[in-house]
Formats: sequence, structure tokens, C-alpha cells
Amino acid sequence: MAELINKIKNSKLKTYFTEGHSRSIKAKKNILASVIIKGISILTSFVLVPLTINYLTPVNYGIWLTLYSIISWFGLLDIGLGNGLRNKFAESIASGDKNAARIYLSTAYAILGLIMGFACLVFLVINYYLNWATILNVNPQKAIELSKVTIIIFGSFCMQLVVKLISSVLLADQKTAVTGALNTIASLLSLIVIYILTKTTSGSLVYLAITIGTINVVVPLVASFWFYQTHYKDYAPALKHVNFKFAKKLMNVGLMFFLFQSTALIVVATDNIIISRLFGAAEVTPYNIALKYFTPVTLVFTIISAPLWGAYTESFAKNDMEWIKRITGKMLRVWLLMFFAIVPMIIFSPFAYELWVGKEIKISTGLTVWMALYVLLASWNQIFGNFINGVGKLRVGFYVSIFTAIINIPLCIFLAKYTNWGVSAIIAASCISLIPDIILMPIQYLKIINITATGIWNK
Repeated sequence: MAELINKIKNSKLKTYFTEGHSRSIKAKKNILASVIIKGISILTSFVLVPLTINYLTPVNYGIWLTLYSIISWFGLLDIGLGNGLRNKFAESIASGDKNAARIYLSTAYAILGLIMGFACLVFLVINYYLNWATILNVNPQKAIELSKVTIIIFGSFCMQLVVKLISSVLLADQKTAVTGALNTIASLLSLIVIYILTKTTSGSLVYLAITIGTINVVVPLVASFWFYQTHYKDYAPALKHVNFKFAKKLMNVGLMFFLFQSTALIVVATDNIIISRLFGAAEVTPYNIALKYFTPVTLVFTIISAPLWGAYTESFAKNDMEWIKRITGKMLRVWLLMFFAIVPMIIFSPFAYELWVGKEIKISTGLTVWMALYVLLASWNQIFGNFINGVGKLRVGFYVSIFTAIINIPLCIFLAKYTNWGVSAIIAASCISLIPDIILMPIQYLKIINITATGIWNK
């Protein structure tokens, strides 16, 4: 009997991953691999947080998170090239134009390399005149240390932006599990090295910056050499394939993504700075722990939805609207399951926090509830955002994102000053700022999918 049951299970599993539309089969295989990879990543992340806090102290951990958030703004220097390459590379592969795909890839590396090299030189000059202790509202004696940390983070961040273009290639080819594996490898290496640091050094932001910066550059760099020698040998970037005439097409798509990224950073990355300025660097830590607490559900949702961007690009190019409708319907059901998973997480959060990071760090129920709401709203937007990004109809989202960016910071400050919500006011403002997206993105999706989109809805 046991043997018969195993045969049935194996048969069903085999059928599930081998039957159906080729696009769906590819997505299913990516999801299965990603579940395993992300499971490891989640465990690593949960161990890494208390380990890093214990290494640095809660206050220094808050400083680290805030400083890293500021430097992450400079991710905008890629001017959307990563996402522009993702769409153009996917379109070229779908049409069988290997030469165009290689030119787009080589040109993207050339442009981004030039931008990052120039940015590093400019930052080295400007950083000399910045007092990071004053900017972060922390002990003035940390000024010299923080100046060193910012140089390390910024330099490694610029290099990382260039070498991580391999991720755009993998995502364009719907290999989301592989990109997840690279991130997981980086997390595991960070965990190992930080553990070694706890045993061999006293808490140092400089050592942490060197560790994180080096690992985040080396992992995608090694991956790039591997993939361009094997799976993507026909597309390997080379100077002779750089053609700046193709830059315009990359930039046309990339510019809209750049603007999206700009506004998204204003909404998300400024939170740590506002908290540090209004409530102190120590309050950044519980805020980010509450955010990371919901990482398992957000990662599961991302695992399922991430392969769809490239798949939407391909299916829309082939006018396969029925497949898009069917997949979007399934994603809405997944979102509903996500809602039911989050409710018990809120209820048991006090016990989970204490078990995870100990009793020293206090996280209010209000902060947890607002963070849960933010995760749900952001995931709702992701359902329709993947489709809209994949088909390149970005104009409505662009205008909405500008509105969101304009109101977010003033709303954060207003709620922080005129309510007694504490740091919960910051994430509450982010939730309110997402409302226009929540309403308008599903409307645009329906118009495009039903071929009734005209004017701004179709741009």
C-alpha cells in the first residue's frame, strides 16, 4: 500500500511539473526551487539579526541600518538600467534575436560601469566634508568611524550595482530561483563571517561594512564569470558589442523604472532616517525587527510572484491574455491565504519577538499591526505591479509614485508629531501613501487585459 501511495504522489508531482503551458511549467519549477532556497534564506536572516545586534549593540545596529538605508539611495545611480535590461533582454530572447540581446547587455555594463566609476570619485570628495554623526543624530565621537564606514559601503555598493546585472539577465530568463540562490549564498557567508567576528573582535561597524560589502560584490562577480562562460556564453558582454545607439531604448524603459525606484526609496528608505531624527537611532532597531518578522510570508509571496514579471513580458508579446488572466486570478487567491497567515502572526508576535531577539528590545502591538497591514498592501500592489512592469505600461504608475513621494515624508512627520503612535506613525504613513496604487493599478490591469486601455492607461 505504501508503495502504491508513493507512486501516486510521484505521478501527481511529475504531472504538475511537466504538464500545462510551457510558461507555467517554468514558473512552477522556479517556485519549487525558490521555496527550498528561500527557506534557507529565511532561517539565515532570522539568525543573522540577533547575532548582528549582539555584535554591535541595539543602538549601533540602528545606526548601521540607517546608514545602509542612506547609501542604498545611490542605487538610483543605475538610472533604471537593470530593469530596462531585464525587459529588453527578455524581449530579444522571445523574438530569437541573440545579437540584440548581447548588445543590450554589453551596453548596459558599459554605461553603468562609467556611471559608478564617476560616482565613486565624486563621493570620495563630498564625504570629506560630511559629518555623519550630525546627520544621524548620534554621538559626535563616532564621526570618524562613520566616515570610514560610508566610504566602504558606498564603494562596495557601486561595484555591486555593476556586477549584479547578472541578476537582470537571470530574471529576464525567468530563473528567479538562481537569483534567490545567489542572495542566499551571500547571506550564509555573511552569517559565518559575522559569527567569526563575534569571537575574534569587539563590535565594529567598520569590520561589518567590510564583511557585507566584500561578500555582496564577490558572490555576483563569481556568478557572472560562471554564467557568461556557460549558460549565457552567446550573450557574454564584450567591448566590441557595446553600441550606445541601443542605450536610448534601454534608457526609455529604464528611465521610467528609475523614477519608480526614486519614489519607492523616498517611501521606504527614508523611514529609518526619519525615525533616527525624531525618535533616536535606537528606535530604528525595533522598527526593522517588526518588518523582518513578516519576512517569511513576504518571501513566500515573492517566490511565487517573482517569475511572473518575465513571463508577463513574454505572454503579452505573444498576445496570450487568457494565460495572464488565469495566473492573476491564482495570485489573488494566494494573497488571500497570505492574509489568513498574517493574522496568527500578529496574535503570537509578543512570544515570537521574545524568543527571537530577547526581552531587551520592546516592540509594540500597534507597530506589529501597522507593519502587517503594510506587508499586505505592498503584496497586493505586487500582483498587478509585476504585470504592469512586465508590459512596460508605466505612465499611470509614474504619476501615482510622484504623488506618493510628495506626501509620504510630510505625512510621516505629521503623524509622528501629532499622534501618540510613536514609530508606528512612520509605517502608518507608508500604508496611507499606498492607497492610490491600491486603487489605480487593478483598474489599469483590467483595461490592458481587456484591450480597452487608451491614452495614459496604455502608456
